Amino acid sequence: MVRTRGRSDEKPARSQTVARPARTKIAVLGAGNMGTALAHALACGGHDLTVWDFFPEVVDDIRTRRENRRFLPGVRLSEGLRAVESPVECVTGAALVAVCVPSVFVSSTLAPVIPALGKGAYLLNVAKGFAPGTRQILPLWLEQLAPGHACVHLAGPAIAPEFARGQTASVVLASSDASAAQSVAGWLAGPYFIAGTTSDVAGAVLGGILKNVYAILLGCLETLSGHSRNLEAAVVTASVREMAAIAVAHGGHAGTLLGLAGLGDLVVTGFSPVSRNRRFGQLLAAGRSVAAIERETGWLPEGARGAAAACALARSGGVSAPLARWVNRLLAGTPPTLAGLVRALRLSQQGRPQ
Repeated sequence: MVRTRGRSDEKPARSQTVARPARTKIAVLGAGNMGTALAHALACGGHDLTVWDFFPEVVDDIRTRRENRRFLPGVRLSEGLRAVESPVECVTGAALVAVCVPSVFVSSTLAPVIPALGKGAYLLNVAKGFAPGTRQILPLWLEQLAPGHACVHLAGPAIAPEFARGQTASVVLASSDASAAQSVAGWLAGPYFIAGTTSDVAGAVLGGILKNVYAILLGCLETLSGHSRNLEAAVVTASVREMAAIAVAHGGHAGTLLGLAGLGDLVVTGFSPVSRNRRFGQLLAAGRSVAAIERETGWLPEGARGAAAACALARSGGVSAPLARWVNRLLAGTPPTLAGLVRALRLSQQGRPQ
């Protein structure tokens, strides 16, 4: 069950433009693809950036080469970005601490540095997924781990290599603390980001989790249909409806899923050539097994881990989600066929206004 706070009839705040404040000290925990790109963008925006990563060679690479060849190759990193070996040193004195590690490592990364957090420092959650072993959304879990530190969740279409190279990304910052969301939006404001805010934390978080599952579906569709734009349009529309229904059943707002945190994120993840979820779907539809893909590529995308959770959320919320179920069956070994996908699409559209 997704746990959230606030009135169930509360409407998300309207996205708005905010003024950029003065130079701020910001810490980034996790120098993966997204963490490095975020740190670089904020450093280019004039902030004092410190980044830490679990892998010493990544820290050393940033220090000595001004590049993260492991996770963000080809991007010359800002001279204002400082890489350190200690997570405590990283967060000390920071007004904002961005948590950019996979969800399974959030607790082990954040717990040791909590005593070093400055009074009133905000947390920015970039990780996708739930608190390990639960259906509790990460921003609320982080606030429980670090009492007194409001958490803001980063949502929306933001492919790291794009904004790391200066291509503007429009994002949504979700928090039950409107002041925290506005402050973080101000720190992000600049050439790299257009930042809006919302109070619909559940909707923004679930949009980021669910879109990965449906991005796998879109990857499958491309391989199976040979670039059928008619089917792509229908599947995107039906996918967003399923995502919105699941989110609403668990405290989110449909409007959030129709915006950047849902539809926008699905478009970029489902159609970008650098999307791992899309690529995974293409490989599945080409007849590769999950085990073979993981063995050959060395990774499984977030959507592969999230499909079962999406189906469980649909069941517990009383939502019919035939497209998510189709993806989940593929992961269990059912051979992918275009006819099967079209059947799932028909079921998804039954009884719904077109």
